[in-house]
Amino acid sequence: MAELGKIERLNIEEFKGKRKLFCIPNIFIPDDEDEKLKNLVEQYWQEAISHIERLEKLGFVTKIFVETIFIEGQDAVDVIRDTNPYLYFLIEKKVSQGATVVGIEDPEIFGAFIDWSNCLRIVKTASVLQKVFNYYNEINQKRIEVISNKINENLQEGECAIVILRDQERMKLSLPKDIDIFLVVPSVYDDILKYLRDKFLS
Repeated sequence: MAELGKIERLNIEEFKGKRKLFCIPNIFIPDDEDEKLKNLVEQYWQEAISHIERLEKLGFVTKIFVETIFIEGQDAVDVIRDTNPYLYFLIEKKVSQGATVVGIEDPEIFGAFIDWSNCLRIVKTASVLQKVFNYYNEINQKRIEVISNKINENLQEGECAIVILRDQERMKLSLPKDIDIFLVVPSVYDDILKYLRDKFLS
């Protein structure tokens, strides 16, 4: 796994013909009146675009995989525009340059994942919590398998792609060793996590 900061020192020839995956931790916030948080998230995605453009000396991005998305092409772009306008800036730019959004979720499995996630938020009893968590963990494992397989099936030899996925899920992916993985973590990422912790735990 390569670090973005070392890309200038890498031998670009080593990556010719290989499959390359640029991984960006997903940051999503609901419609929020918190201007500071909005500014941090906007800065995050702008910095992510800058990092991706540096990585594209290894090859231009042709595909974008985004968690929660199980439809393709412009329909997927429209959903992202309506649900995550900050991420949409990155998506719109790369699509205008020729990239395509590819769905990586199975709608039935993703629906069950959301249902069990919602159950975890409301359950109070410890014994019930453990049972619900087991169901949640089981369906999330299936979800990660689906995402891993769809990335592998859609990323062709020599292609570069972006995957936008929460970091804890990205670490669970099971991908072939012939896919070179590059982590793209904007510097403001930790600031956002700290701000959210302080906001919701204070």
